[in-house]
Amino acid sequence: MMLLAAGPPAEDARADTLKQRLEARVGLRARPVFAPSGRFRTEGGDIFVLDRAGPKALLKFQNRDEVWALEGHPAPRGDTVFKNDVGETVLRASKLGGLTLFTRRTPNGQAVTLVGPGEPLSTRRPLSLVALLRAVVASGHRATRAAQHPLAVTSEDEITAETAAPIADAAAVVAEAFEDLDRSGRRDLLARWRRVVLVLGDRAEVEADGDVLVIGLNPKTGPAGRPSSARIVRALKRGR
Repeated sequence: MMLLAAGPPAEDARADTLKQRLEARVGLRARPVFAPSGRFRTEGGDIFVLDRAGPKALLKFQNRDEVWALEGHPAPRGDTVFKNDVGETVLRASKLGGLTLFTRRTPNGQAVTLVGPGEPLSTRRPLSLVALLRAVVASGHRATRAAQHPLAVTSEDEITAETAAPIADAAAVVAEAFEDLDRSGRRDLLARWRRVVLVLGDRAEVEADGDVLVIGLNPKTGPAGRPSSARIVRALKRGR
């Protein structure tokens, strides 16, 4: 009786396993087999951390301040492409497990390999008021060097424990955008601006108010709640 009772579940388990294998083989239940998070290295030696714990993939290059929020989109052959907030493809994940990174220096892509665990980029570290002021002032100095004229980065909103870190993050991203334009020989696009104001709201945006560049950010959604440096650069190139 015990053997008879145990028989059907074992057969069902074998059937389920066979069904799963067949479905996976024809792509019906295909799942990405690349590491969802970790520390990666490209063929050219670039190192970055990828964190896919949240609704958007977060990516941070070594020795850079900016954390990129990437949205996944289905691609041909069962691949997934991850794009930034201006629609540029940054990562491509194949169904078979390969990762390819795309940058301005390598528009055709570089193969990527996992080298170890990476820090969780979705974790928000608290920031004191003193640390926030130092971070914003440092970002203002970086923007000033890039523009070659005095340029202040400020926020007129009330600072709380929840908004301090997002404001500091947005200020650093503004500085990176200005430095990118300076390195690319487009310092002329920075001549207009005398001040950058970080405004708390419900969405990420870039607007102009005379000689003031207004950066809107939603502090509740982390890196996805503020414009990336690429979006800021694109807005400045379009004269906004």
